[in-house]
Amino acid sequence: MSGARLRYSVVIPVYNGRHFIGKAIESCLGQTMLPDEIIVIDDASTDETVSIVQSFQSPLIKIERNQENRGPSFSRNKGMKLAESDWILFLDADDLFHPEKIRIVDDCIRSNGKIRAFGHSYNIAGLGGAHLGESVPIPERITLWQVLLKNPVVTPALCVRAGNDILFNEAMGYAEDHDFILRTAEQYGLWFIDLPLCVLQRAPLTGGGISSHKWKMRKGEMKMYMNYGKRNNRYLLIPFLLFFSLMKHGRQILFKRKHNAL
Repeated sequence: MSGARLRYSVVIPVYNGRHFIGKAIESCLGQTMLPDEIIVIDDASTDETVSIVQSFQSPLIKIERNQENRGPSFSRNKGMKLAESDWILFLDADDLFHPEKIRIVDDCIRSNGKIRAFGHSYNIAGLGGAHLGESVPIPERITLWQVLLKNPVVTPALCVRAGNDILFNEAMGYAEDHDFILRTAEQYGLWFIDLPLCVLQRAPLTGGGISSHKWKMRKGEMKMYMNYGKRNNRYLLIPFLLFFSLMKHGRQILFKRKHNAL
């Protein structure tokens, strides 16, 4: 892909993020290739989040406030609708971009004119730094089965073409990010490179150690599987997907019990 410079918007939903929103924004402003806008959607925070965002006084930052707490899906959708760039990147308020992220994403998108959704790998905070190597791998299209069963991409590692017309499901309180990525991959395909271009504060599908919260996330995953089967008329596949999800949940519980027993 060649021609005019591509423009990038970063969408950051945040709720009571005074302890971490500053670092998230700094990771955007510290890019070797700056984004064209950083859209912060404050989800009716009751702390100093808004004043911290405003303290940056950067012309790249746009902040919008929800009148009431609506959740991350509503906030991401709002940010996507406000974006004025060619591509949209997502960042959770407690996660960070690698300084080379946008430059590398731009190189990969320009290398293949078919790409409309692009993802990469990630690191977990405290588990080692990002080792990018000397060369950027060629983007490869991952299969729908990979997205459905393993989902190597998370929201802060995702970049979508503006105007893809796919939004987050605001009726889903859990696994809404996986659901969004799955529906995007179904319609447009998903390209991927194995470079950790963002840092997550915790691993996906974890709930800070609260068992009931983890079960809610697992139920969200099962709802996503049922929606997938219905949407694609693959009803016979639904029981197997639900069993697969329950097996993962059971394995997670057994691992935790074994770890606590040590």
